[in-house]
Amino acid sequence: MKVKFINATLGGDYSALDIAITCLATYLNARTPHRATITDLTFRRKAWREKITADIERDRPDIIGISCNTMYMQYVREVLGHIGTHCGLPIILGGYHASLKPEETLSLPGVEAILIGDGEYALAEYLDRREAGGDPSDIPGVWTKRDGGIVRTAKGCFIKDIDDLPIPDWDLWEDLDLYFYFLGMLYIIGTRGCPYKCTYCDAHGISEAVDGQYYRIRDPVKYAQEIAFQWEKYKGRNMRLAQLFDQIPTASINWLRPFCEAYMRTSAWGRLKYSMFARIDQLDEEKLGLLGKSGCALLRVGIEAGNDFIRNEVYGKHISREKIKEIFRIARANGVGFTAFNILGGPAETPATLRDTIRLAMELDANRTAFFIYKPFTEEGCRQIYQYGGWIDEKRWRAADNITFGAVVASKALSVRKVELYQKVAYFLTFGRRLLRMIRRQKLRYFRNLAVYLSRGIRYGLDFGYTMIYYHIYGYDNVDK
Repeated sequence: MKVKFINATLGGDYSALDIAITCLATYLNARTPHRATITDLTFRRKAWREKITADIERDRPDIIGISCNTMYMQYVREVLGHIGTHCGLPIILGGYHASLKPEETLSLPGVEAILIGDGEYALAEYLDRREAGGDPSDIPGVWTKRDGGIVRTAKGCFIKDIDDLPIPDWDLWEDLDLYFYFLGMLYIIGTRGCPYKCTYCDAHGISEAVDGQYYRIRDPVKYAQEIAFQWEKYKGRNMRLAQLFDQIPTASINWLRPFCEAYMRTSAWGRLKYSMFARIDQLDEEKLGLLGKSGCALLRVGIEAGNDFIRNEVYGKHISREKIKEIFRIARANGVGFTAFNILGGPAETPATLRDTIRLAMELDANRTAFFIYKPFTEEGCRQIYQYGGWIDEKRWRAADNITFGAVVASKALSVRKVELYQKVAYFLTFGRRLLRMIRRQKLRYFRNLAVYLSRGIRYGLDFGYTMIYYHIYGYDNVDK
């Protein structure tokens, strides 16, 4: 069978490629007789309906697949409506939202099945059964519809040996060169799942919906070799950074050391730097030394809040200000920078706690500082909001399509508008120094490159706000090398 995966991103945020559908499409093409293609709407927002129709006419798929992210469900519904009206093809959905809210997802018009958990094996079996005219309703982890009702199956399973899966084929993305131009990086992943249960993150919820070990990690040597493989493949196409999309790769020195040493033996070392997630409480001088030598340009860390109570009691980070400052100092001594993530407007926040976050961010002066707006993804997060006297603006929450902008939580001390005002102040105070350094380094080239970047963004229908922000983070030679 032929599967058409659609990346239903219509909100203007172009900062990420969908790893899930890339892995699924790659697996189908490499390990099964089925064929898969990807239609990406990110740079086609001006004429996304025409793009879907044209690609379906060209590739003639038998079924449509979409990976569902909670923040993008409004766009998934729009795409489903267009397919139902103009294409009439069966649809299967997967992703975090489908796994966490299966009944709601399967009830959407035109959807005939959903995948819960890892999709490679289950989707392949589903397509096998469907092509042979068999009944796919008893495949573990695949829910289907029958006579207007839902056919539930046994829990799916997490794939234990993720090293056995093929390397993702990013050539499936027609607009890959646009991602390289606007972002300069490629997403690479060596783990699945996360062992932590942060109060604001819904990732761990999927572990209860699927059998097996949720957190799995690849062989560090093979992972380093995959980065080099992708570098050799795309090095002539403006790839400037490997964006490793793993939750806690720095947790174990026994994994990190062989990874760093293996990367230093590849052709990419010294030519392609990388960025990875980390937790401050997992880092020490030995790990930071290895990361610096092997070419880690940036560690992406969640500071979350400058106020100790908000950071530790509300968000459960249990990291002291002193520890944060110490790790920043050691990292800089080893040539490793930071992208520091902060959250504004969460449970128990007040104007004073927001000012604490801004002050700590200014003091840390990370290479990149982001201030996200709190969104209540988890039951625990909602409970905390009400516990501390806050409430959720349901209209704003229903319209939310990102974690970057748009407050949805209010309290007696903070309205949604005031939270958004504090975000503007936070960026003004922290980004100002970075902007001056960029202009000082680039001089007139800064303004020329910005004009070209923005004009290309307008041409491809990108959101102006995102385009302005991402130029200063990823554009041209602003990627930390």
